[in-house]
Amino acid sequence: MLEGLRNKRFVSLIDKESGVVINVFKGLKNDYLVSPCRLCTCTDFLIHFVQGNRRYPCYHVIGFYIAYKEQKVVVLELDRGLIKDIVLEIALQGFSRTLRKILG
Repeated sequence: MLEGLRNKRFVSLIDKESGVVINVFKGLKNDYLVSPCRLCTCTDFLIHFVQGNRRYPCYHVIGFYIAYKEQKVVVLELDRGLIKDIVLEIALQGFSRTLRKILG
């Protein structure tokens, strides 16, 4: 989790028009859609937390909470179409080339 905070892997995408926020954890190989303190699309969250095998969620969910408190979230204001592309890439491919290009 500390590595994720240091390397700015917690990203909030804000729709310029509506203000809707989509949170993404940018991993080394995979990216995940995250709702801090609520939900993550990673398999660890789905297998261990959702099925009740563990009382606490994955480190992406916990990490986002900490990143927000410490102001270590990368905030990007983008057009809706670009956010849609990023979300679809994550959902269908497990990572977003578009997000990685934007972040450099």
